[in-house]
Amino acid sequence: MNILHKRRKTDQPPALDNEQEVDRYQRAWRSYIARRNLVVVLFLSFIFVGFATAKLKMGEGVDFAILLGWIGVYLLGAWWLTEWRCPRCGKVFGHRLWTERCISCDLSKNEIANVARGKS
Repeated sequence: MNILHKRRKTDQPPALDNEQEVDRYQRAWRSYIARRNLVVVLFLSFIFVGFATAKLKMGEGVDFAILLGWIGVYLLGAWWLTEWRCPRCGKVFGHRLWTERCISCDLSKNEIANVARGKS
């Protein structure tokens, strides 16, 4: 067994009877869900913005500027999602949009969701 993958006792999810820990996990999970949903909505709305700018025919330069601005907004939202902090270690959870485990302490999103929902 690789020593790097061995978990310490402090790496375990918090006990459900510790209200402060559970509250921290719940707040972190709500923050993640809000960030993720924003990125998904921004991504899907790009199609709508593209069709809307094409229908309005404001000119090629204006259309390009609107779409470029929307891409900037999406990239800011995606960056905000990647800056989400792990509730266990407090470090950035991952540097990719859909990272499943914390890159520092190996906590999974499923473990966070289970604690936030009151499951052990």
